[in-house]
Amino acid sequence: MLSVAIVGSLIFMGAWSLAWRSRPYLAFGMFLGVAAAAALVAMVWFTGMRHMPVWLPALPVALVATTLFTFGILAWRWGRDA
Repeated sequence: MLSVAIVGSLIFMGAWSLAWRSRPYLAFGMFLGVAAAAALVAMVWFTGMRHMPVWLPALPVALVATTLFTFGILAWRWGRDA
């Protein structure tokens, strides 16, 4: 399991360094995403969760879909007529 973490870290660092050269905003977003995921993993590990709930792996997709749906409704309601 440690080797998977090391390989994942190396892939992230390579992708991050390429993103930093071409698009610093993308690299900053990648850093914030990894930091948020690390904080979430630390909280789950701290609580001592033994079994992963079925809904937990799908939670990020559901949050993104809900956020985009909400922004779409707001843009539709507040948008200007073309």
